[in-house]
Amino acid sequence: MQNIRKILLFLLIIPIVAIIGYYALIFLLGGPALPNFFEIRNNDAGTHEITVEILDSHNSSIFKESYKLYPGERASEAKPFDLLYSTGMKNYTFRITLDNGVLEETIPVSLHRWSTPIIVIDWDNEAPIMIMIETV
Repeated sequence: MQNIRKILLFLLIIPIVAIIGYYALIFLLGGPALPNFFEIRNNDAGTHEITVEILDSHNSSIFKESYKLYPGERASEAKPFDLLYSTGMKNYTFRITLDNGVLEETIPVSLHRWSTPIIVIDWDNEAPIMIMIETV
């Protein structure tokens, strides 16, 4: 009876160690996560007020903040815990409003712990609001 308990305990420990080892290997080989949830860059010659609202995959608002950025200025927000330590992709929708409704963009974005969207504001471009994804 004692041997059966030892065997069952051993058989229980093997899958747990394998699962923990798998996730540890992903984090070790992938390197550290990028710290920013997103970054905003004002590449325009004027000052702009930018409102960023982020919706999760269930269309629930998880973040909403307004920023006043001068020419050449940048702003960023830290990545939430669940994305910082996630091993998979997460889908978000970014609603970006420029200068109290002068221009609005709704852009779906898929992110993982090693990616950061960069929102670029520049009226000289064909699209004044662009999102680029930085990935390491």
